[in-house]
Amino acid sequence: MKKEIKEKFPKWVNDKKYYDLILSNDLDSLFSCQLLELVKGWKPEYFNYNFSAMGITENAKSNEIIGVDLSLCVGKTFDNHVVLMNEYDWYNPESANFNIIDRISRENYFSKYCGSTLLMIWSLYDIPLPASEEAKMILLCIDSTFKGYYCGYPLPKAANKKYLIDYMEFPELYEVLQTHKQSDFTYLIRKYNLSGKIRLEKGYLHTDIDLEALREIFNLPFLLPENRFYKKEEYESNAMRLPKGNYRWGKDDISQEMYSVALTKRDFINYSIRID
Repeated sequence: MKKEIKEKFPKWVNDKKYYDLILSNDLDSLFSCQLLELVKGWKPEYFNYNFSAMGITENAKSNEIIGVDLSLCVGKTFDNHVVLMNEYDWYNPESANFNIIDRISRENYFSKYCGSTLLMIWSLYDIPLPASEEAKMILLCIDSTFKGYYCGYPLPKAANKKYLIDYMEFPELYEVLQTHKQSDFTYLIRKYNLSGKIRLEKGYLHTDIDLEALREIFNLPFLLPENRFYKKEEYESNAMRLPKGNYRWGKDDISQEMYSVALTKRDFINYSIRID
């Protein structure tokens, strides 16, 4: 990652002490946790499922935790969502997020980082890219990072190039996009069920993502946490359509008790409130 960009991240990303991680329910979070365990020794001992509840294992060690691919309103987290309603809206200063660094909001929404939390972490910690073409393509499949390149509108296409090359310094990945069709990526998503979810059944995690294939491709363990998760907190999930062209609202005009928040479209917000 470019030095000037890396310096804009919260200081805690360079901490040497141990943190437990909060895993969410998709491959972007699971693969990111895999990397963080590899380079930092941090392990997922919490599981946030469907933004309706959070579980914890008996092995949780740290009072301070880090969300992984979670748009938390308070506390340390790696995130890739747009969380600002407008340029004056408040944000979580402990969130490691390109879209916070660039103050992306509803007003400049289509210039957002539309890529995975995984690639941001990969670049932040200067992890070498895999050698194989298929592995690089899979990295671009996660959270549909590839889509910006093939977009028919200029702003998402320009943002795709900006973040891959200028921010994360992954020209090799941009070259992979240039030499493949969009259908090549959607084929891999189907082949390995990369969009599959992680679910909790009787306290234990399960998934239909082809983790066995990913182990061979990336030479990484790709193991779900084996310990039982016990319910720790509950949340009320909310979704709301926002008035088009009216950017005066901030998050506090909707709720002052948000636990997590994300603009999933320019005019659509999802948020949760802790109800314990």
